[in-house]
Formats: sequence, structure tokens, C-alpha cells
Amino acid sequence: MKKFLNNLGLKFQRFMAGRYGTDQLFRALLIAYLAVMIINAVVGRLSKIAYYALYAAGLIILIYAFFRVFSKNTEMRSYENRQYLAFIGKIKNSIALKRDKFSQRKTHKFVKCKSCKRVLRLPRHKGKIKVSCPHCKNEFIINTGKKV
Repeated sequence: MKKFLNNLGLKFQRFMAGRYGTDQLFRALLIAYLAVMIINAVVGRLSKIAYYALYAAGLIILIYAFFRVFSKNTEMRSYENRQYLAFIGKIKNSIALKRDKFSQRKTHKFVKCKSCKRVLRLPRHKGKIKVSCPHCKNEFIINTGKKV
């Protein structure tokens, strides 16, 4: 039995040689598939149309995920994964900025640079101050609140 499993493992390794394999997008697609199936289990009892629509959507997600795993076009799959990671990175950065803004709301003021639109963190209660953006070197005046 052990020899059979070793041979099976070697055959699978040979089959996967030159194929893309799993990545972060594959994991996200599997999570999306599971979420759709859980929603299908709840909503599918209410309507047959909803059941079949969600089942088909889940099946499409699962087929696409495994298509990516077994694909030999590794450049395209890598590009798709980079696009996904860039999109998720923007969302994570946005959430982190909102968290920082909330946690530092009493001590700092967050403003956008008028030319490059980057977010700058300024101390509160300093009155009118002249700010120079570290990214684009644009200078402007901001009122950070009354001096205490």
C-alpha cells in the first residue's frame, strides 16, 4: 500500500511539472466558492431559481480555480495573481489608513496634498502651519486647529 501511494505521488508530481499550481488567488477563489455554497444552502431553500443560480456560480468559480491550478500558461496565471494582490493591497492599505485615522484622531489631523493627493499626517492644535509634501515638494498652508 505504501509503495502504491509513493508511486501515485510521483505520478502526480510528474503531471504537475510545468503547470502553475496554487497561489493566493486560488485560495481566495476556494473561499469564494465555499461562501457561495453556504449562501446557497441558506437561500436555496427559499427559491429553486436562486438555488440553481448560486449552484452554477459556485461551480463556475470552482472550475476556474482548478483551471488556473492545472494551466501551463504560467505567465498569465502569475499576472492574474499579481493583479489580485495589487487589488487586495489597495483595500488593506485603505483599511489601515482608516484605522490609523481613527486611533490618532485626537492628536493628529490627516489631510490630502493638493497636487499628488497623498495623505499627510499633521499634528493637531498647532494653528496655521506651512506644510511641504515629502512626495511632490508642494507647499501649502493648513489650519490644524486652535493652539492649546
